[in-house]
Amino acid sequence: MSSIEERLRELEARVAALEGEPSPAATGDDTGHLTYGGEARLGGYRWQWEVARSPGWLVEQPTGPLAGVLAAAGHPARLRILQLLVAGPQPIADLQSELALASQGQLYHHLKTLTSAGLVEQPERGVYRVPPQAVFPVLALTAAATDVVHQS
Repeated sequence: MSSIEERLRELEARVAALEGEPSPAATGDDTGHLTYGGEARLGGYRWQWEVARSPGWLVEQPTGPLAGVLAAAGHPARLRILQLLVAGPQPIADLQSELALASQGQLYHHLKTLTSAGLVEQPERGVYRVPPQAVFPVLALTAAATDVVHQS
């Protein structure tokens, strides 16, 4: 379990990210900075986002929660679900139809994994979406994976 100080730093970083400001930890060392963000119009919504993180701060983050997010997004069906939901909320029937999984149980299993990782939420019964604060991080994960694939 993480200490209160670590939890406070994580909360401060999340609030700063939501407000579009660098976190206090991101400005505290001289290792440079990594910035991602942009502007997007998806599914009738307009998103603006910019996050700056210190590489030194990033490499000090606890790996368990990070690995959980990456593992959740790392399955082909779950990544496709994220691609569909990043554009806006989708009813379960539309997701099932688009994914053509063998059973609705498989879809619910994938949605549960994504929900546990904070990548998906259920704003109303039978409807799922990527939470607003996760839209750009999901796009950034996809962009980073695409860059790695195309470098090979």
